[in-house]
Amino acid sequence: MRIATLVVVALMVTVVAVSAQTPYIAVYFNAGLSQEAKDCPGFVSDTWYVAARNFNTFLSGAEFAIEYPLAVSWVADTNKPGATVGFTPTGISMGFALPQNGFSPVLLCNVVVMWNCDCCSNFLNSAVKVVANPFTGFLGVTDYPLYHAIPGVGLTSFICATVPAEDTSWGQVKALYGE
Repeated sequence: MRIATLVVVALMVTVVAVSAQTPYIAVYFNAGLSQEAKDCPGFVSDTWYVAARNFNTFLSGAEFAIEYPLAVSWVADTNKPGATVGFTPTGISMGFALPQNGFSPVLLCNVVVMWNCDCCSNFLNSAVKVVANPFTGFLGVTDYPLYHAIPGVGLTSFICATVPAEDTSWGQVKALYGE
């Protein structure tokens, strides 16, 4: 009887841990969907990647917009589903021909930009923000097969990100942990 109780408790803990993940849409600077910060590479064209993560359902569509900083100029949205209305700077709504597996990262589209900088001095902490579609006020996805709207969070990526630091001594660091 104790083994069965432990298995049920373990399953309950697992379900709670999975459902606690926050679903989000983010802009990445690499195809591997791991780089959310980048320095200005010069006056060149570049491709960014927009992905949905942690929705944990099959996706039939998505809605969002992207606020671009002065360090870049938006050129085009590419690799988007056929049923797409709008553009990332003004608000985009998309529907997939086949449901996408939201249990893994789902690439929503690519964004082609032109960099307007060759150094970071004037563009420190320039934010690339994923926000709600201004026409609908929605940021998130629709699931399949019920087509429920599932809200998500828009993440912010950074151009020329800085990490704040302050001078300290080894003694001050050790004092933080006490004995």
